[in-house]
Amino acid sequence: MRINLLLLTIIALLGSQRSRAQLNNRVFEDRMVVEEADSGKLYAGLNALGFFKNNEYVKTIVDGYTLFGYQFQPFVSYHLNRNLRIDAGGYFQKDFGNSKFSTVAPIFSIKWRKREYSVIFGNLESSLNHRLIEPLYDFERMLNNRLETGVQFQINREDFFVDTWIDWQYMQYWRDTRQEQLVGGLSLQKRILKIGTGSLSVPVQIISRHQGGQLDIAGLPIQTLFNTAVGLNWSQQTNGLVKQVIVNGFYVYDKDITKSRQAYFDGDGFYVNGTLSTRFGLDVMASYWQGREFMSFEGGKIYQAVSYFDPTRIQPSPQLMIFRFLYDYKVTDNLYLTLRYEPYFDLSFKSFQYSYALYLNYRDRYFLLKRKR
Repeated sequence: MRINLLLLTIIALLGSQRSRAQLNNRVFEDRMVVEEADSGKLYAGLNALGFFKNNEYVKTIVDGYTLFGYQFQPFVSYHLNRNLRIDAGGYFQKDFGNSKFSTVAPIFSIKWRKREYSVIFGNLESSLNHRLIEPLYDFERMLNNRLETGVQFQINREDFFVDTWIDWQYMQYWRDTRQEQLVGGLSLQKRILKIGTGSLSVPVQIISRHQGGQLDIAGLPIQTLFNTAVGLNWSQQTNGLVKQVIVNGFYVYDKDITKSRQAYFDGDGFYVNGTLSTRFGLDVMASYWQGREFMSFEGGKIYQAVSYFDPTRIQPSPQLMIFRFLYDYKVTDNLYLTLRYEPYFDLSFKSFQYSYALYLNYRDRYFLLKRKR
């Protein structure tokens, strides 16, 4: 795909800045911490998220809609020793305007951790914890489809991050009317250069979805999709009002290796970002996206060549100029208020779009007892 003059201009403008591999979603990450000091202890905990996101989209590839509700996850956590933790509880989601809970599910996880390595079985550290870019993973999946179950392996060092997982999304049984479905992924970022307070890293991201099986009566062909991204990320710590400057660029590619049911069997795109992070919690981010017949099975809806809601609405070569204003306010040690305003120009449809959002994110745990020796 040819990079046009606008893309080259943006790269030149951002080249002296620094980059982050995705939006700054750290306040939404919910890691299961394993520490030696917790060995033999039992805790009760609660993770809760209130959300309101309004997408005012018209005359573009995706229709406007609103996500409004809350999630809460009560759990108990027992730390068998300094390396092993077991969690059990429940996950509940209530979408406002729906008289029933949209999701009610049990939660169970076993996490083993030694130094920077960890393995998780059961409910995974899912969703935004993978740190995928938006064309590959939609932020809104945290609001409507965040649970993942399977197995996960992680390496988490200052200079090296690895997250690889299998999420088993649908279990097939004899004469099932649906196909078996699973998603596997790899999110990797390796620092390759450090100069003063600046660092250069290489992110690599791959996710694949497989639908098939031999027990169903759905009559559909097997489908295997791949979405990949590789890029460069520069991060620079600074002094003053702006504490960090980030710039990154990605080449993104998708492939339907089974050539089964999609409008396009492959596509690609370029995704470029620059971010200024301030000392009072505000991030200002500018992004440019240029795609060619790109389709992502879990990616953001605005980046697609085919509409998420209407498959007859097609834009083979979308071009977007996106601006984001992201503000995180620490109310207490365990409660964060997040405000977001995200306007963008759809250069293909020649239209202006925007969304705005508010989130209340609470996480805490409470000591219950310690095992007697």
